Amino acid sequence: MKIRRNSQFSILNSQFAGVAVLLISLAAAQPAFAWGEHGHLLSNEAAALGLPTDMPHFFLEAYSELAWLGPEPDRWRNAGESLEKWGFPDHFLDHEYVEGLELPRSRYDFIELMESSGRLKRFGIENDTTGFSPWRIAELSEMLTNQFRRWRFTTPGSTERRALESEIIHTAGNLGHYVADAANPHHATIHYNGWASAENPAGFATDCDTHSRFESQFVSHAVDLSHVVGKMGQPVARTDYFATAVDFLRESNQLVDDLYVLDRAKAFDLFSPRTEPGVSFASERLAAGASLLRDFWWSAWKNSARAPRRRED
Repeated sequence: MKIRRNSQFSILNSQFAGVAVLLISLAAAQPAFAWGEHGHLLSNEAAALGLPTDMPHFFLEAYSELAWLGPEPDRWRNAGESLEKWGFPDHFLDHEYVEGLELPRSRYDFIELMESSGRLKRFGIENDTTGFSPWRIAELSEMLTNQFRRWRFTTPGSTERRALESEIIHTAGNLGHYVADAANPHHATIHYNGWASAENPAGFATDCDTHSRFESQFVSHAVDLSHVVGKMGQPVARTDYFATAVDFLRESNQLVDDLYVLDRAKAFDLFSPRTEPGVSFASERLAAGASLLRDFWWSAWKNSARAPRRRED
């Protein structure tokens, strides 16, 4: 989820009262979480479908659980102030705030960099305003690699192996959420819920429904698994999880204008006919996230066969 402003429905007159009731019902049934429940389920399911067959058998068998875990981090919402403060920034990276910086691999070094570079003062933001998406993706990918490595040394049928298999599935499923978030341009920009700059010559939407209109309402009624699977790329072995995540978020940021152009053309309007450009854009971004997630899962397994790098103190 990256909605950081309250949205509201306005009933202009009695003629539109029915429409307003329907929209309110949709909002109540489907909180404006990232990609919505439907999108995250699609992304994880597509990734599981695209896995190479040299993955461990238990992982391939966990297809349904991996899919179900896609929305999991959004299910932690409203659990408490401490959890909310900890987890919320992991869902995004407002790339405009870090443009031109060489991002360190530690999120704590990044916080220091934002202070020392003057970016916090320049933009008048807090140390978590930018978000920590690439760090969360790298952390979970490294954790998954470690878990797979330890699994290799357990005895089949043992308590240790069963426990690790459960941990692996849970880590992999949660990782899927953050990778899917990173595929959505809304999660890579300051324009996360309406155009935020004072200058808006293109007349992009500034309303606070922009985010949910695309990733929740539109995706839920216009995109299905076949749209996503058909656009996935071939598996690619990944060795640098952090750099891959940073590049992926930068790619998403470069698509922000394209997203707003489509929104301006009402490509994501719930009550307008579905448009091919709207379905194609949403499907391509979900497929990009699913492809990268598949790569991270597969690469974590392959990389786990190698000894870990020794820590340099």
